[in-house]
Amino acid sequence: MASGVVDIQVSKELAENTIVIIYNCEGGLPNDLHLIRDGYEVTLQRADLEGKVRVVHEQGSDCSFNYIEVDPLTARKFRMRHGSRFTLVYDPNVNRLRIRRITTSHAHGFLVSEPRKHRDGSIIIGYTLLSWLGIPSTPNMVITVANGSISKKLKVVIPENELETDFRLTAINMRRFGLKPGKKWGLVYNQLTQTMKVMPVAATASRRIRPRLTKPTRRR
Repeated sequence: MASGVVDIQVSKELAENTIVIIYNCEGGLPNDLHLIRDGYEVTLQRADLEGKVRVVHEQGSDCSFNYIEVDPLTARKFRMRHGSRFTLVYDPNVNRLRIRRITTSHAHGFLVSEPRKHRDGSIIIGYTLLSWLGIPSTPNMVITVANGSISKKLKVVIPENELETDFRLTAINMRRFGLKPGKKWGLVYNQLTQTMKVMPVAATASRRIRPRLTKPTRRR
């Protein structure tokens, strides 16, 4: 058996019924997807959907999280949206690659005060932390930030230093959420609701697998 967690990248450059696995990104979670034979045809299955696809391996370069590229036809057939996160499990005995959507991701982020008041409508998140949480780096991305019963929609801003694992809020937003800067907070992001919950680290520590830090590369 081989398994791993990956993000989905839809690429028009791929031939139909093809998936490319990039499994060696330094910020990704541990996996053994290299055990799937390169260039091999497997049965791809999601719930009651299945079909034959060709698996190709590719080496990642400074990428922040493991991912697979799929052609648009395969993406539509298996309902895989660009930027969504999946777990892959390969059974060599039956040559079957099962995929399952992951809707929530966990991480820890260090909260820093944002001094610019014009950022009251934004949350600044380092790209590495953004990748750990599975938040797509699409232009004008808006997420709901919540702490308990308090929530607010904020535009995601990515700082120039993409290595950052911090997130920043203005003073007015920290007061709104009852958060203190200068400490780590547990973060849980739901891709379906586009909501990031902020909570004490102890509440998420047992569920988070720490990825390794590296310089990220934004791909398509």
